[in-house]
Amino acid sequence: MNCQTAESMVNRYIEHDLSVDELEDFLEHVENCPSCYDELETYFIVHAAMQQLDEQSRDSTLDLRELLEEDIRKSKHYILKMRFRRALSGMGFCALIAGLGGFLIYIIMQVL
Repeated sequence: MNCQTAESMVNRYIEHDLSVDELEDFLEHVENCPSCYDELETYFIVHAAMQQLDEQSRDSTLDLRELLEEDIRKSKHYILKMRFRRALSGMGFCALIAGLGGFLIYIIMQVL
């Protein structure tokens, strides 16, 4: 992923509107590109501050950078969870196919 693509995805990241594959590519790029991380941090802080103003929160001592780090950790956890679900689905499908194959072989052996 290049910087232009990553920068175009910042708002979608903040709004949690990236697919799992896009999210994984985006996070990998941002973690290895200080310029793009700074861009993400700036937009994230502005977004979080605006939300705080909208909610009229009295807790004005929030560490907005820590909120970004926590959001990145949650995003990575989400990626792992979705990859695990895909793997389980794939294994379940393979087990189903194997079971059907075994059943067909059993039926054919009974007929012969």
